[in-house]
Amino acid sequence: MRAVLWGLAVAGALAVVGATVVGWTFSSRILIPAPYQLFPEFALGPVREVGDGRYEVVLPLPEGAAPPQAARTDVEGRYGLLWEGGGGPLGPVLDRREDGVVRRVEVRRGTPPEAGLPARMDVTLFATPEERGVAVEDVTLPGPLGPLPGWWIPAPSPTDRAIVVWHGRRRADRSEALRILPTLAAAGAAQGASVLVSSYRNHDASPDDPSGFFRYGARDGEVADALAALAWLEARGVREVVLVGFSMGGSVALGALDALPEGAPAVRGVVLDAPLIDPFPTFLQGAERLGVPLPGLVTRLALGVAERRSGLDFAALDRRRTAPDVDVPVLLFAGTGDTTTPIAMIDAFAEALPTPPTYVRLDGVEHVEAWNVGPERYERDVARFLAAVWP
Repeated sequence: MRAVLWGLAVAGALAVVGATVVGWTFSSRILIPAPYQLFPEFALGPVREVGDGRYEVVLPLPEGAAPPQAARTDVEGRYGLLWEGGGGPLGPVLDRREDGVVRRVEVRRGTPPEAGLPARMDVTLFATPEERGVAVEDVTLPGPLGPLPGWWIPAPSPTDRAIVVWHGRRRADRSEALRILPTLAAAGAAQGASVLVSSYRNHDASPDDPSGFFRYGARDGEVADALAALAWLEARGVREVVLVGFSMGGSVALGALDALPEGAPAVRGVVLDAPLIDPFPTFLQGAERLGVPLPGLVTRLALGVAERRSGLDFAALDRRRTAPDVDVPVLLFAGTGDTTTPIAMIDAFAEALPTPPTYVRLDGVEHVEAWNVGPERYERDVARFLAAVWP
């Protein structure tokens, strides 16, 4: 009997240790910013130069029924291709062969592609404002932890209006805004609104959070940097703003709206592209895609460990709870095929808003790819929204 009890005790101790290890490991994936790197998904096939800085490349066919977002080499739309040492905009599929799909890429940065180089697809086609053909002023905003880098586009005939843009998490930086920056600048100019693209902690050249962790739109985290950007605008005479957020930048925008201090510029509208609404469903979906056993249990365990390590209250970061207080017009883009921010979560947020949003819900579209699959429609929707907010 004593041996049985000892066996049960040892088994219980091993289970606790195992759960702790799993929780710690998964919580690290959730919390710790990864250095910017390529994160390749495949190797380039044969490459042929076709002139004018363009190359014909063979990309391996996607594997499985649900390949990773950056491995969908046959996806149609406007996308970028990144490889070790370079990158640029990718053309449409020219041919589909046994060894892969044939597309053309224009080299905009770095060295030309070569067969065998690690590579991946990317939703961002442009790395710099110059590549996008947009003139910006590099500005530095005084943030609570230190300088925050930004791009500033003053309206030709500025008024007291501005559009503020925040990018997403981890792989993203200000370049994520380049896809729609010409549209924001042109539509803003028509309304006398300048444009500010601001970064926040743990990204770009911004300071790291003292905790060493992402804060997922917490008031004492990225939202504090967003409020610093609004304060910078207020000091320049801006009195009205439209907030724009991609992915986690959407949570940052909503957090800033919720935490606006007295005297801050008034928010006249919010544009959200595949926003992070609630961390738990997002992490759960990630665990499921990784094939983690018992994903629900592991995700809850990891969140518990993450809360202890970071001091975050993840439940308080569920933007569905504050959605009824969003009393401004909302333009919302989301895709039903989003494998990062679950569409059900975004649907629930939309339903909780006091006024129905302008909801562009796209079948089968992946994370922050609404522009990529239909840039003309996307830009038209954004321009119309801004014109309605500022008639």
